[in-house]
Amino acid sequence: MYTKEETIIAVDIDDFKKYKEEMQGEYVDYVDDNVIVARNIDNLPNSNRMIRLNLFIIVTCIEGKMQLTVNGKDYQLQEGETFICLPTMIVSNMLLSPQHKVGMIGFSTKFLQQTIKRGRATEKALYYIYKNPVFAKASEEKTKNSRTFSQYSQLIMDKISDTSHRYRQEILEHLFSALFYEMLVGIQKHSDTIEETGMEADRSKRIFKQFMEEVAEDGGIHRSVSHYADRLCYSPKYISSAIKEVSGRTPTEWINEYAIEQIKYQLKHSDKSVKEIAEMFNFPNQSFFGKYVKAHVGMSPARYRAYSNGKAQSDSQTAS
Repeated sequence: MYTKEETIIAVDIDDFKKYKEEMQGEYVDYVDDNVIVARNIDNLPNSNRMIRLNLFIIVTCIEGKMQLTVNGKDYQLQEGETFICLPTMIVSNMLLSPQHKVGMIGFSTKFLQQTIKRGRATEKALYYIYKNPVFAKASEEKTKNSRTFSQYSQLIMDKISDTSHRYRQEILEHLFSALFYEMLVGIQKHSDTIEETGMEADRSKRIFKQFMEEVAEDGGIHRSVSHYADRLCYSPKYISSAIKEVSGRTPTEWINEYAIEQIKYQLKHSDKSVKEIAEMFNFPNQSFFGKYVKAHVGMSPARYRAYSNGKAQSDSQTAS
């Protein structure tokens, strides 16, 4: 199990794009703003570190074995088995056997929102994935799973190489969507056995935990519910309902509380000007920043800085 002291590295599509450029495509076959394809996952970005993947990833072990830790629990993939990683899952300790062949396809949260039709069946499938990220199947299923993944991978690579017409991107997007739904087909018969009792409450708790982790990491820079909904791959309405159910507070209340604490800290302890702090927290201008602080603190940024620094000096003199 990981500890708070260990550093967790966030990895998203942009990291794979940068890595492909640095390695001249040696390990990553294809990457755009929404999708990554890799037929070799050796030496992928920060693979020897504890990473939080901000994308949806399907990894199939075609030959050999693969070992990894997901959210603090150890798993091993055999030939024909699949690991599915939801956005914000934490992965570490990834090891591959000497003779291995592993394929990977990843999707951005934006792509999934455009592709997935949210419904009860899909929600149950995603819940099942969260509880069971590695699928150990019977021999017949393993063979079929490996064959399906290989067929799609080969077709996708053929279409990636074909730049002779203008519909290449559209064809790829539909192939990626088809592969995603092929994956859901394999999961559905397992997820259909899930008892609905307690599933919603458990999922709401998980969403709340992930939301608070995202808010803490963001540091108050983004203050819209839609930003965090995108990160977690849910609609703003759904995430608002889940967080309200668990905490009794709205996402906006949590976001503003954390942002204000970060802003107050900067005003009190940093040498940055009010304008610099406004820019640091991604406000469009200093005036908007001032109104935001006054609405939540009851005074302007400059007045709060003077007040807090004066209070600190007074406390220091009293203590001495």
